[in-house]
Amino acid sequence: MAEILPGGLALALCLIATAVFYIGCPNQQWFGKRYLTFLPSLLMSLVLLFIAWWLLLDLMSGLSAVFTLLCLEMLFLGLVPFAPKYDAPVANTVSAKSTLVRGESYANHKPQWLLKSIGMFVLGFPFAVFTSSLMGWMAPDSVPIDIRSQYIMWLITPLWLTPLSLVFFFRRPLSVFSAFVVLTCLAFGLLQIVKYGG
Repeated sequence: MAEILPGGLALALCLIATAVFYIGCPNQQWFGKRYLTFLPSLLMSLVLLFIAWWLLLDLMSGLSAVFTLLCLEMLFLGLVPFAPKYDAPVANTVSAKSTLVRGESYANHKPQWLLKSIGMFVLGFPFAVFTSSLMGWMAPDSVPIDIRSQYIMWLITPLWLTPLSLVFFFRRPLSVFSAFVVLTCLAFGLLQIVKYGG
């Protein structure tokens, strides 16, 4: 019973963090206007995720808590945008009008699906490998090597797919790609420092 309370609170905080992040995104479809801008919503959701991570530390190791939160975020980011669409079943989907609300800036907007998908697919993999390897190197020495290698292997997937799904929240993919190249180089540099000791 003592494990249910922190786990349930962490799950609720993760869901709330996802909703707060989504409300601040420029492409959100819950409200006609944005009540939060992107940066404050990102900061609030990161604080909520940190609290959720801290609550999960009572139940599991820090690395397992990070993996759990990443998987929950992938699930919630896929489901949260569709939450208001399930209010009532649509009787006739053929004649139903779209409830999609677009701002004025979308008149000339090109979604660039192919560029975003391929770009983050290619850029996300090295980031996922470097970051998961970095987390594996930073794991305590008490963790056996076979468990550490499994952890690194399974962590690659959420670290690869999370940026691949998040890129669609941005209008300008090239600025996201350039920031992601910097993050990947930073992860690689930190991995080299940790691995070779400077």
